[in-house]
Amino acid sequence: MSATSSSPEARVVGRLGSRRGRRFQPWLLLPLILVLAAGGFVAWQFTRSGATAATTSTATVSRGALSVSVSGSGAVKPVQSRALAFPVAGTVTEVLVKVGDIVTVGQPLARLNTDELDLAVKQAEANLKSAQAGIAAANGEGATPDQIAAAQAQLRSAQASLTKTRTGDTTATDMASAEAQFASAQANLNELLAGPTPATLASSKASADQARITLQSQRVSLASAKTRAESAVTTAANNLRTAQDSYSTLYWQDIQLANGPGGLPQANKDSEAAAQRAVSSAEESLRQAQVAAEQAKQDELTGVAQAESQLKNAETQLATVQVGATEAQLASARASVASAQANLNKLRHPASAATLTMAQASVEQAQISLNQLTKPGSATSIASAEASLAQAEVALAQAKLNLKDATLTAPFAGVVSDVLVNVGDTAGAATTITVIDPSTLYVDLSLSESDVSKVTVGQPVVVTFDALTGVTISGTVTIVAPTATVTSNVATYPVRVSFSPGKQPIKVGMTASGTIVVEERANALLVPTRAIQSQGSNKVVQVRTAVGQPAVSVQVETGLVSNGQTEILSCVDTGTLCLQEGDTLVVTAASTSSSSSTRQNSGLGGLGGGLGGPPPGR
Repeated sequence: MSATSSSPEARVVGRLGSRRGRRFQPWLLLPLILVLAAGGFVAWQFTRSGATAATTSTATVSRGALSVSVSGSGAVKPVQSRALAFPVAGTVTEVLVKVGDIVTVGQPLARLNTDELDLAVKQAEANLKSAQAGIAAANGEGATPDQIAAAQAQLRSAQASLTKTRTGDTTATDMASAEAQFASAQANLNELLAGPTPATLASSKASADQARITLQSQRVSLASAKTRAESAVTTAANNLRTAQDSYSTLYWQDIQLANGPGGLPQANKDSEAAAQRAVSSAEESLRQAQVAAEQAKQDELTGVAQAESQLKNAETQLATVQVGATEAQLASARASVASAQANLNKLRHPASAATLTMAQASVEQAQISLNQLTKPGSATSIASAEASLAQAEVALAQAKLNLKDATLTAPFAGVVSDVLVNVGDTAGAATTITVIDPSTLYVDLSLSESDVSKVTVGQPVVVTFDALTGVTISGTVTIVAPTATVTSNVATYPVRVSFSPGKQPIKVGMTASGTIVVEERANALLVPTRAIQSQGSNKVVQVRTAVGQPAVSVQVETGLVSNGQTEILSCVDTGTLCLQEGDTLVVTAASTSSSSSTRQNSGLGGLGGGLGGPPPGR
């Protein structure tokens, strides 16, 4: 409305004033009285109904920092969390921690019974010693100096005997050699008749002791295997009954739903099919567990029987050694004495072809015996001995590792958050102790498509907590998920915010809210957002250039908007007039009348369409 426009009442009064001085006509007062009455009535309705009235206020253009942020919430979780289970089977004998305990790296948390594992280590050590002896023998290093000297003497004796047999010459030396050979054979026979040496007896005892250890180990390990297999059968049977109960419940529920007006939903069909598959899987697991249990029983019978047989053989051999030489050994020694005697007798007479062949064979046999003591065996025998040694070393390392794994230790410093193991439990995947590191936490925020596009790794985050009033933690964006999580057709993107709780009483599982600053402006030109008016696609503000002067409209381009403040980037088509810090803006706010007053004003269309509205054409 322009400043020169006038109301209908003003025009009427003007016309009356222009005729002042003319002859008074009483009937002319009637239209004036009607107009004044209508105006009074409208004013009364306006006051009564609280029609639209415009109010103004002022605001100041300022400069300052402006930031735009996005936010989300989630549960606090630890960056490091580990549910620890024993990697070996056994019975729990000690639980050394409880929930809330602070632990250090490598601190023991729980222990298993190690009787069986200790026996396995001893068995592996014994097998390693046996393999080491085998490799030494294969490389020609197992004989003692006395054994080598005896073999060398036997070879020299055989060679000398062959020479004498060929020449047929009997000398005093020949006779001395033959007599020495005879004396040696006789001494060997006497030694056998006298009984075993301490070394032989010790070796036989060691073999018997080893056989006893093997039998004890087999009994313990195979009995444990049978017990575990029988326990697995019980567990599989329980799992089958649980799966059958679940399927039965779903089946009868689905029958009721299928008889309903909508039929059986697809989700229920899928659940029923899954439950039926679970029953089939549980039946197969039970069958396999039963087969394994029967195999474990058979393995126990076979393994124990074999170990008992080995022990019996070792004990029989020990008893034989303790009793003395066998008849076969005595017979062999007597034969050697007889041979030496015959050789001595033959020195007195020329040798025949048969005698020469026998002497040659004696030399070859002595040479073979010496080679077996002093020279490496064939490549195949050495490779076999080396393979046995490698297997024994691996078996010992595994046995020691199993013994070490019988103690559950903390992988990092932290706090025990859950203990699902008790003394007497059988160690398994479900018997765990959970350790968390509360020094570094994170929260996953779910952000919308429009918000996540502004977030990048490394941006600062202000983290607050529902349960901790006034506690604010500084965090950092560490992960922005590349794909969305869709729930009820709504896509959100997880954004991970990591932070250190410091000394604040922040607990895992608390609900946290994170505010991510995605854009900032320093020293921006700011106006209250309420001071900006929209005129079509343009945005304007009303600037008061001087006190008492009307406000001037200035078209502006805006930037960031946050917390009721809007950034002004520039002014459009204002010539020399643009906003500056400290300028005063006029802010117009309109209060709207009630619906009843609107209907009343609309009913007065015959008197100018109501009060307070813009003139036609505006």
